[in-house]
Amino acid sequence: MSKFNERLFAKLDAASERTGIPALARHEVRRRHLRWIPIFALALAIGGWIWGLARPDATQLGYAAISAGFALGVFLPIFGPIKAWGTPGADEFDRQLRQRAFLAGFATVAFTAFLGLWLTLALTLIGNWSRDVLIGQIANFAYMLFVLYLTVPTLYASWTTQPADED
Repeated sequence: MSKFNERLFAKLDAASERTGIPALARHEVRRRHLRWIPIFALALAIGGWIWGLARPDATQLGYAAISAGFALGVFLPIFGPIKAWGTPGADEFDRQLRQRAFLAGFATVAFTAFLGLWLTLALTLIGNWSRDVLIGQIANFAYMLFVLYLTVPTLYASWTTQPADED
């Protein structure tokens, strides 16, 4: 192989390593404390849900905001501080952190589901919503609960632990 090809392939390898994708493939993801991204995702989702409740004729804009929060929330379990289930390098601390974070997440989802269903029922009766509006509101609410499930465990784990110093 010529020297030009060797240099080109070396530069391409270095560029791909900077993206972090090869580290993902080798399961060498560096866990980060993501503190503000989950808050932003939650703010988008809750704001979109409230927008949909306040303006039943414009639930699509609320759905778009919830979708933006969901798009951010999908990446939190990959890069957040909680190690995945079945990770071989997980010790007792990691398992306890994951357990506490998911318990906080499930409690938040359950509490929000309880209050949200009663709020939706009350607003349906007060606003005299049609069946189509009610279906749209319930769909937005269910989607917002997905965002809660994705973001709250990462948020809990990020705020209850201290980030490790870089070597």
